[in-house]
Amino acid sequence: MLTQAKIVSACGVIHNFIGTYDPDDQPEPWGSEGSPSSEGGSSLPAQVSEQLGTGNIGGQETQRAAGKREDIAQAMWLSYQQELQARGQD
Repeated sequence: MLTQAKIVSACGVIHNFIGTYDPDDQPEPWGSEGSPSSEGGSSLPAQVSEQLGTGNIGGQETQRAAGKREDIAQAMWLSYQQELQARGQD
């Protein structure tokens, strides 16, 4: 049950990240009631829209993020290999 709760939170984080950093991602033209919104654009409240970034991520930040992802993947792989070895010794 705890893992399921983490999945819901992770989906929310991904949703917010995409909304903040992907300027080309357009929200669906549906309001909260399932009908087309009258504005024809984003249905975000004005307070939220003012807090969002521009989504312009430079090459240096992209490289930093790619390195971080690679480090995480490498650590996960090593941990997995250690787990396999531990199970093989039991």
